[in-house]
Amino acid sequence: MLRSLVAIVAGFLFTGVGIILTTGALHTAFADVYPPPPLRLEAPAALAMELTVVALFAIAGCWLAARLAPARPMRHALILGALAFAVGIPETISAWAQAPAWYHLLNLVLVLPFAWVGGYLRQLQLGQAA
Repeated sequence: MLRSLVAIVAGFLFTGVGIILTTGALHTAFADVYPPPPLRLEAPAALAMELTVVALFAIAGCWLAARLAPARPMRHALILGALAFAVGIPETISAWAQAPAWYHLLNLVLVLPFAWVGGYLRQLQLGQAA
């Protein structure tokens, strides 16, 4: 039980810290196209860049949770995905004015598929993919 909790918390922290640090660096490096909050994110390139960062860290974080899991790696990845979805709802509401609505909704819709991909990659490593 404790090892499962550690796996999920580690994946959650990896994902959150990775996204925050990477998007912060991108806001600094590309401020003309990728403005920092509270400015509104509109440019398609900036939205694609942010979605890519979120996808990579979400998949990697869920893979990490699955990697650290004592058993049932996919379950741990999906639990982390459900946790991220639950945290993402109030975050989306608070940041609603900072990007187009479709972007926020797409981010929420993709949370569980990203979690599944992370878990599936771990299952492939273990030879458990069906």
